Amino acid sequence: MKNIMYSGILALGLILGGCGEGSDEAACRFSVQQNLDKSNFDAVITELSNPNSVCLNSYAGNDFQIDLGAAYMGQAGLGITDILAMLAAEDSATNVSTFNTLIDKVSATQTDTALTSLGKAATAYTAALGTQTCVNPSLLSNSKKDICLYIGLGETMRATSTIGYLVDDVRVLFDANATTAQKDAVKEEMTASLCALQFFATNGTVCTEASSVTANDVVFTDVNNSTRTFGDVTVIMAASGNVYHEMGTASGVTPRQTVVTDGYCDSSFGNFSANWSVLSPYACPLNKDFSQVDLSVETLLVDSLNAGLDGISAAVSGDPELLTDVAEYKTSIDGVIPGTFDDGVISIEEIQYYLDNDLSI
Repeated sequence: MKNIMYSGILALGLILGGCGEGSDEAACRFSVQQNLDKSNFDAVITELSNPNSVCLNSYAGNDFQIDLGAAYMGQAGLGITDILAMLAAEDSATNVSTFNTLIDKVSATQTDTALTSLGKAATAYTAALGTQTCVNPSLLSNSKKDICLYIGLGETMRATSTIGYLVDDVRVLFDANATTAQKDAVKEEMTASLCALQFFATNGTVCTEASSVTANDVVFTDVNNSTRTFGDVTVIMAASGNVYHEMGTASGVTPRQTVVTDGYCDSSFGNFSANWSVLSPYACPLNKDFSQVDLSVETLLVDSLNAGLDGISAAVSGDPELLTDVAEYKTSIDGVIPGTFDDGVISIEEIQYYLDNDLSI
């Protein structure tokens, strides 16, 4: 990893500002820092999420949210230092930091709660900014610039983590020991996911790789007996005849989009399975809390990836090496479609083309 040093988390580990030595607040704050250092992230989250915690008194304003955000990043398996190391890593075959490399490393590191935890990290970091924003980081203090960097890193990780949910095991594509048949199976599964995404994004267009794509509404019920309607998507591939099951928003939702899923289940989130069966007939929505907004694949891929990479670039404008690395990741996708050019914004069409054609080694 490059010799990059930022304030924020690293500095916070040394600061107990405003705490009287031996006070409950000081001891509690020190315990938070120790737990972060020892990767006891759940303990930090429990402590700092408690509005009655004496630890909060030892922080200035909303600064506790920085440690809370760090804990959520750690809970996702993607700590700030680890992410910076991933971004700086080079693909040995091409000597550039390709997006393939990042997907592989993130997939190997992220936890099962990555998307949810990263979303909570973003909320915490945003709260730490208070009334300020990351629109123009050059106007912010160094500590606030660091927070903008953390937000950018987190958003980039959310987009990258989402790709791992499009197939059962995206790492097969990067496994030198995997057979051609195994890689082809993962590529077909990826294509089926993208066909479902395209079906909704284009108001019913069936991709050329599929013989049919259909969507029927199904009502899910959670443990609180709340209900939500999803679109159960069936994709039949033209060449193989293989059938894949995806999930999207209901027919009455505009615009319709696919939602992030994990495994298969029935309409009460029961009979969870890694494989489709008549007992587990639906792709299982990752977000099972009906009080929250559904996790849209398109939003996470497009908005998060653009905002994340742009946010990192703006926050580290004085670091040419990291800027170069981030630019390489972006240009891996932007302008990837033959006959098009890099326009500075990654589109859903470019992501689809990249995943369908270039996601391999």
